[in-house]
Amino acid sequence: MSRLFPVIDLHAHWFPPSTLDILGRRAEAPRIGPQGEGLAIWRTGAGAGKGGAFPLGPQWYDVDARLAHLDAVEIAHQLVSWPTTLGVDAALPAEKTLDLWTQWNNDTSALVRRHPDRFSAVAALSTSDLAWSAWELARGHEKLGLIGGVLPVNGFFSRASAEQFRPLFEVAQAHRSHIYLHTGFANPVIAGQPPNLVYEDNDAIRWVIDNGFHFASAVTTLAFTDFLAAFPDVTLQIAMLGGSGLGALAAEQAEVSPRIQAGPLRQHFRQIWLDTGAAGSGTAAVAAAIRVLGSERVVFGSDYAPLPDIRPTLQRVRAATAHDPDSQNAVLSSNALGLLGRHDGLSERLLSHKDFTS
Repeated sequence: MSRLFPVIDLHAHWFPPSTLDILGRRAEAPRIGPQGEGLAIWRTGAGAGKGGAFPLGPQWYDVDARLAHLDAVEIAHQLVSWPTTLGVDAALPAEKTLDLWTQWNNDTSALVRRHPDRFSAVAALSTSDLAWSAWELARGHEKLGLIGGVLPVNGFFSRASAEQFRPLFEVAQAHRSHIYLHTGFANPVIAGQPPNLVYEDNDAIRWVIDNGFHFASAVTTLAFTDFLAAFPDVTLQIAMLGGSGLGALAAEQAEVSPRIQAGPLRQHFRQIWLDTGAAGSGTAAVAAAIRVLGSERVVFGSDYAPLPDIRPTLQRVRAATAHDPDSQNAVLSSNALGLLGRHDGLSERLLSHKDFTS
């Protein structure tokens, strides 16, 4: 592994045995079952498009295979989260999901305890029962060694939708949580989300466009309203580079527009980091986000598990930062180390790993 930039990956997913079991016992989507020689998850509800199966290779659940891949591609540490993309929370009510999230959090805590130098994690949370989620976020910090929680980005599409999460953010503030906003819809009980559009043509590229709109809208909610003012110790990570970089480009326009007069961008983004997972890994988009917001606001994320190989994303991010070693170090390593190091004992665990030593 590189001694100069020990890479930290803040966007990765996994399924423990409890997830395979609980969703494997369901007869209707969302469910997990065999497909060919492997497994797949069948999705339904908002964000599922036309439905159908999403394949699950062994990288989703085989920890040894994951560790071997991390070693092969020189990733020192991963932050693991529940994949809200799959829409389970959006499709099912709380009484059918709380056991799933509880067991995922318990099993992921055990993963972190077994491999403390390789993994950190944020808790899976419900958007259909936010009171439970506030309790579970506190449990994650106090008993499980988790550092925050993951929520679907469309829960923050508007100020109206974000306000419904205020009690949860009060708990997050008390624990200095790291809140991760990932692709997907919240449960329909959360008002103020975007429309769920299903296309008959070019659905993949149209998803990228809608994805940009959804993420950039959440960036606007969090960076350009005072929603976060009461929560100064909460850090926000927004996946997909805030919508393929659209959040940063819209912010730049806000800064230069005489009509908007947003003021200095770096003040607006002081609690927000954008990761390079999946639809945020384009070299031009990464370079633009760094140019607009500064390299201190971008972190490396691979979207590992949905993507079985980290190398292509890592190569694109390195290409975007090749001209500036300091920026490359910030995006691949030091920004993430600073975020993770805010939590008790985590910086020591990371720095004790062989790839952080000379």
